[in-house]
Amino acid sequence: MNNLEKKHIVILGGGFAGVACALELKKLLADNDEYEIVLIDKKAYQTYHAGLYEAATTEHGLVEAKKVKRAVTIPYTDIFGKTKIKVFKAYIDKINLPDGKIITDSRILSSDYLLIALGSVADFYGIPNLDKHGFTLKSLEDAVMIRNRVEDLVLHNDKVQIVVGGGGFAGAEFAGELHNLLQKECLHHNKKCENFKVMVVEGAPGFLPGLSDKVSKLVYNRLSGIGIETKFSTLITEAGKDYVVLNNTERVSCDLLVWTGGVRSCRLPLAINSILERDKKDRTPVTEFLNLKSFPNVFVAGDDACVLEAKTKKPLPQTAQEAIRQGKHAGRNIFRLIHGRQPLPYHPGPTRFVIPVSGKYAILYTPNLIISGFVGWAIRRLADMRYFLSILPFWKALSYWMFENKIFTKND
Repeated sequence: MNNLEKKHIVILGGGFAGVACALELKKLLADNDEYEIVLIDKKAYQTYHAGLYEAATTEHGLVEAKKVKRAVTIPYTDIFGKTKIKVFKAYIDKINLPDGKIITDSRILSSDYLLIALGSVADFYGIPNLDKHGFTLKSLEDAVMIRNRVEDLVLHNDKVQIVVGGGGFAGAEFAGELHNLLQKECLHHNKKCENFKVMVVEGAPGFLPGLSDKVSKLVYNRLSGIGIETKFSTLITEAGKDYVVLNNTERVSCDLLVWTGGVRSCRLPLAINSILERDKKDRTPVTEFLNLKSFPNVFVAGDDACVLEAKTKKPLPQTAQEAIRQGKHAGRNIFRLIHGRQPLPYHPGPTRFVIPVSGKYAILYTPNLIISGFVGWAIRRLADMRYFLSILPFWKALSYWMFENKIFTKND
């Protein structure tokens, strides 16, 4: 069939949800040439966000920037190279839902079925100057800038204070590895390690709010044991070039501020006639099938979707696990709509997290089981391998996994 005769399934965003949806549809549609799958992303690769904290804390003298990039990015050519899925690198200017048109900086596409999975950006909560002076950890570029800044601080100063805003997953993981990086850079530049401090500021009473007190305590003991200062039930209320203000009263010196305190959905570039409801984090409410009530052929997944948990009626967390599951489910429901079948409601999967906390130590959390230490770290390494296997051929997945381990175990 020529391109004009085909039906078009367009996926906006190549993050966890977008890639999961594309691969699920490829599997379900098999060799059906009546449908064309198109994925649009502003980059030529998927960022493996779970490795960004490691990328930001690799030692300059041991790992060059191009190796950092290879460790946390997966080119779409490797993921979709032997499939019929088309990938366009483009910025999305407008999404016109009524007529299914997607306008990018290079072309206009039509969609018969659409998945919106553009991901998230840092949420600064309106804190004065935080967006100006706070480094975020959402991209490869962020990670490289942070590691460059850390080396520069150690090289040109004899005393440094680094503040990590947020004690959630990203903040706890980053703070632990940052301590290791500072130790190595201080030894390399002949500086006194005790003069280079890391402070974590968290608004909740402990680390990882929402998980069990036991997990929070394990993270606290691990980080405080290596000398990281913590301030709980404390808010950053202002940021400056060389300071932060806590709870509107206490001014603390700060040579580097890394903000990991929350995310919000990318604001969808909708055409004027495509106005949608949004929640306080800019997420778009969806039906139980992950599609839009007014546009049943349009699905939203990952950080862009406000999916309510059936019992609590609270939005599901914006995690990689949820994004992958929702992306796959959206793909299955698109397939069902194509064949005139009723879409199926989405149900979140089991809650499982692995939280690395400095070196070869991690905490596996499930509602019924908590494992900490080296075993947890080994489970995290296997979880990375599992993800690579889900999107890549075996030997390519193994290659990525081995290279990631080779680079990031140097941090330990």
